[in-house]
Amino acid sequence: MNAGRNSDGGNFSEIDHIAIAVPDLEAAVSLFRDQFGADISSPVTIAEQSIRMAYAQFGNVRIELMQPLGDDTPVGRFLARNPRGGLHHICIAATDVNAAFDTLQTSDLRVVGAPRKGFHGRPLFFLHPKSTLGTLIEIEQAGDEHTGQEPKARRSP
Repeated sequence: MNAGRNSDGGNFSEIDHIAIAVPDLEAAVSLFRDQFGADISSPVTIAEQSIRMAYAQFGNVRIELMQPLGDDTPVGRFLARNPRGGLHHICIAATDVNAAFDTLQTSDLRVVGAPRKGFHGRPLFFLHPKSTLGTLIEIEQAGDEHTGQEPKARRSP
C-alpha cells in the first residue's frame, strides 16, 4: 500500500475508520449486521469521549458507530443538528502523529487541540471541517493491528 505524504514528508498510512454518529447504537448495529452482513465488535462505553460505540467491519474497512451518552457532548450536539445521524468523521492513520501535528499546525488547515490519548491508547487530534472540505478529520497514530489493542470485529449471532 502506498502511504500518502505531505509536503514535509510526514506519512499518512491509511484510512483507519469512518465514523457515523447514530441516535440508537443497537438499531445501527442491527442494520449493518442484518442488512449488510458486517462483522460487529462488542459495543463499548468510552466515558472519556462520552460515547457508546461498536465497529462494523467490511474486509479492511471499519465503520465506527457512535451513540452519544448525553446531549451536551460533541456527538450529542452533532445529532442535535442531524437527528437521524450521519457521517461524523474520517480517521486517517499517521505513522508519526506528533510529526503530523507539528507539520499540520504550520499549514493552512485548522488543527483542533493537541494530540491526546484515544480509545485505543494511541495519540490523536482533529482537523476542523471548515478547513477540510466540510468533513471532520481525525489523525491517529497508526497501530499494530495484531497487538490486541483494537476491539476485534466479530459476527454477532
